[in-house]
Amino acid sequence: MARLAPEAGAAQRTGPALPRPLRLLAALVLLLYPLAAGALLLTSDGWAVNRLNVRIWYAVTGALGLREQVTPEMFAALANVALFVPFFAALAVLVPTWWWVAAGAGLSIAVELYQGEIGTREQDLVDILANTAGAALGVGLGLLVRRFAGSRARNRRTERPADASARQPGLSAAGSAPSAPTTPGAPRAETGHGPGGGPDDHD
Repeated sequence: MARLAPEAGAAQRTGPALPRPLRLLAALVLLLYPLAAGALLLTSDGWAVNRLNVRIWYAVTGALGLREQVTPEMFAALANVALFVPFFAALAVLVPTWWWVAAGAGLSIAVELYQGEIGTREQDLVDILANTAGAALGVGLGLLVRRFAGSRARNRRTERPADASARQPGLSAAGSAPSAPTTPGAPRAETGHGPGGGPDDHD
């Protein structure tokens, strides 16, 4: 059985190489996003968080004309879903695995336990479910982005050799040298054999 080269084996284990801008963007999200999300989740001023949620609900639902259909409680649940999407999408882009969903559920449980301990925030099972759903959406989105970016990178790598061979002078489409041109009316080269297939006699 043929053995794979070390480079090919590594490529199969790690998947297609991602574009550098995508990797940098995912790393930037992982560095900066926890600061904003952590300030919102870990603050002890629960009333400030509620007031912020109501203000955002009022502005968004008013602009969309959905103020009567979407209550502040529903909007808060949707916000808890959206809160976990960017972070876990970035994680899935860099390290593709669905285990990040379990990590998101564990993180949400830890946050709710902390909020219950400080006494000024309320524990809510709906928040845990919403955060876990957001983690699942984020992981799915990250895997889709990674797959799309990887397929584009593979297509570019396969197109480059074909373009390079097409630009090489002196090669035909089949990759062989072109035959010598013939001039109309020119005598044919002697083969050294007579009509009967034997050698010609030149006495």
